[in-house]
Amino acid sequence: MTKTQLRKLMAIRNASLLLAVISITLLWASAAEAGTKITQTTCPVVITQPGEYSLATDVGPCAPGVDGIDILASGVTLHLNGHTVTGSAAPGTCNSSTGISVGLTSMPMVSGVGVLGKGTVSNFFVGFLAQNSANSFAKFVTVTAQCPSASGISEGFVVAAPGGGWTLQNNVVREPGISSSGIFVFGIDNNNLVGNDVNDSISIVDSSNDTIVHNTANDNFAGIFVGTFRSVSQNNQIHATTTNNNTSSFGLDLGVGATGNNITGNKSFGNDPFDMQDDNANCGGNKWEGNHFNTANQSCIK
Repeated sequence: MTKTQLRKLMAIRNASLLLAVISITLLWASAAEAGTKITQTTCPVVITQPGEYSLATDVGPCAPGVDGIDILASGVTLHLNGHTVTGSAAPGTCNSSTGISVGLTSMPMVSGVGVLGKGTVSNFFVGFLAQNSANSFAKFVTVTAQCPSASGISEGFVVAAPGGGWTLQNNVVREPGISSSGIFVFGIDNNNLVGNDVNDSISIVDSSNDTIVHNTANDNFAGIFVGTFRSVSQNNQIHATTTNNNTSSFGLDLGVGATGNNITGNKSFGNDPFDMQDDNANCGGNKWEGNHFNTANQSCIK
């Protein structure tokens, strides 16, 4: 097994373990009321009714294992208003929970949720987590984490099954360490990733009919990966992305079983071992056209 294959398998395994161990700690102290400014600084802020919500203050630092904000209702729009949701206050550490969480697998699916920045989520194990949720968005949110790589993986945005139809747009992720992921979409279809800027990998696993356009994934161990774990990843449109200087793995890679995707007009330079890579024989029906790169593992990549 090559170093690149090992890293990809490790990334998928870590993400699967992540989903298995994530739990949301709810104190149910007092749910935020719809249509009002949220002045609560203690964690968690729990939203259980539809409506417009607006942060009027920073939230946190949160106690270990406690989320920052939990959204458990459909039809919620949360305006961060430039505020910060903070996990650990200790330098070089992060809380083991989630900064902003949407949905809960033990409750009915939520939909029509919007989280709108500008605003920052800092020092959580997972910055933004959505599960059991659909047709929702997060825009203009910055996630930063100070988890040392030796302490395990950290994640910027995780959007996982069940659900689908998520839009992640113009978000920023800044995280240390090669074992973290900037954006991880797992097991849901019909998503839009537009204009996000991460210094980590963007991984799309078991996900089809996605639009991945104008994203940047530079300066980490990997750029953009589309792959399969239990299901398929097909008919994804990857266009005008930039994946440069990922020096321990690939720039843009389609894993075994990710077939029938369109990859056009992307830029990828300075990656090791390949700027662009397709692990399917003869590119497996993937259409690589009009891309700009120096190195590729197959001649069908153009």
